[in-house]
Amino acid sequence: MDNTFITVTWNNEKQITKLIDSIKKYEPESQIIVVDNHSTDNTLAALKKYQLTSLHIIALPTNVGFAKANNIAARQVTTKFVTFINPDTILNQSLINNLEQKMINEIGMIGVKIMNADGSLQPSIYKFQRPLTIYVEQFNIGSVLPEKLKERVSPENSQHNRLQYVDWLIGAFMFTKTEYYRSVGGFSEDYFLYSEDMDLCYKYHLKGLKILFEPDMKITHIGGTSESQTNTGKNIKLLTSFCIFAKKFGLEKNINALYHSYWLKEKIFRHLDSKRARKYKENVKFLKGKLS
Repeated sequence: MDNTFITVTWNNEKQITKLIDSIKKYEPESQIIVVDNHSTDNTLAALKKYQLTSLHIIALPTNVGFAKANNIAARQVTTKFVTFINPDTILNQSLINNLEQKMINEIGMIGVKIMNADGSLQPSIYKFQRPLTIYVEQFNIGSVLPEKLKERVSPENSQHNRLQYVDWLIGAFMFTKTEYYRSVGGFSEDYFLYSEDMDLCYKYHLKGLKILFEPDMKITHIGGTSESQTNTGKNIKLLTSFCIFAKKFGLEKNINALYHSYWLKEKIFRHLDSKRARKYKENVKFLKGKLS
């Protein structure tokens, strides 16, 4: 086994120890690098209690964001494989040996099935943003499609029960070769939060590397623990990252599609739900500025 787990923390003292304990139990031969983004709670103290030669802690003096923190850690990786994993996840089984065996030919990255704490499925596979997929997502069309169509145009709504190639995976769990990650420049630091995982997978796609989803292996992901601490302006942050991605890869039509989606929804909800209509109107205003 030749793998390093990388996780980025920010005020995750209640979750990070559960992750470390699960790695110790199921993947004791793996290395672990934890990058702390200047936590103000007891995250560092909790980590320093571990007496593990396999655990390496990088304490940053400021919060540099998800992408840059992962890249800082990746520069210290000496193993053939690297697994990016969120601090609020828990391993439920041994994974790495099986994943290493599946990393063959043009496969560049592998994801596993992600479960919520209550045992329900957490959507983790998606299509790259295109006008069609944007309209399908914005108007929740994917939820009523037959399963085969869901997998083709709205995989986040599918049952996640088939071994398949996908466009991109959420960043809660990404297993890849260290050389592949470095060859695409790692996570793009254009983003402080959101879209980094889609961006990374798109760069793999441009290099001809495939993304494999393995449903027979599972982890648990609580989700949103750091994000919930910085909910201020979340909607605009999401839209900002969306526009950065679109402009970076020449996909400006995506911005236009999202603009028209919110414009229509604002009209629909104007007399049904004024609060939602105001939010959509704010989105329209923001996106209009990005179209010019």
